[in-house]
Amino acid sequence: MIDRKSLKGICENLIKYDPDIVEIIRFGSSVYAPEYAKDVDLLIFTKDKKPYEGYFDAAYEINASFNVDVLVFQLDEKIREELLRGVIGAHEILHGSGEILLGLAKTLGDPTFDDAKSSIKVSKGLMELYKVEEDPTTRDRLVREAFDSLFHASRLASMTYLSTEVTRWGVIKAQLPHPYRTTFDNFIKTLHIKYFYNGEYPRDRIEEEFKRWLKLVEDYMGTLETETRT
Repeated sequence: MIDRKSLKGICENLIKYDPDIVEIIRFGSSVYAPEYAKDVDLLIFTKDKKPYEGYFDAAYEINASFNVDVLVFQLDEKIREELLRGVIGAHEILHGSGEILLGLAKTLGDPTFDDAKSSIKVSKGLMELYKVEEDPTTRDRLVREAFDSLFHASRLASMTYLSTEVTRWGVIKAQLPHPYRTTFDNFIKTLHIKYFYNGEYPRDRIEEEFKRWLKLVEDYMGTLETETRT
């Protein structure tokens, strides 16, 4: 359980360690699925980045019931577009105004169907790695990431169809017309939450299940792309 008191204490410790911090942003699973989350991802923007170990130590001075992962960027540093889209998709401002994140969000280009197709390629590549990997823990991670890449492909395709830069999948779902809304909701609940986040994919038929969902996502993307061109 992610408790607010611990989050507040962690932020206070981080600011004490680095007074140049401008914004602290919580993002990822602890925002979109707090009832299941076991860790908290924090994105920090600072005017003058300090040694990373200090941020880590400051965060863990609080004896919280959850793990903490910290990403620190100086204001003039570039952030990967994939990471930035992920943060914008599910986030909460814990410290600061959020203007830094908003400014970066405005620099993102409109998503395209080619971006969605690229995510499909990534998912296929992850499954190929799964086939040759022997370590059970790594195999599990590869499978989960492969299913999640399928979800991200459907999300990018939906954003392109809607001509929106909004990345929050709950908002995207609400804007989609039927029957696309129902289909996308199924991708969220199964690929993103059940298979990726909870790891509850069918272990006795992994490859068959991946192929089934791959076709569903590709068909969905194809339908959206065709409709936007007619």
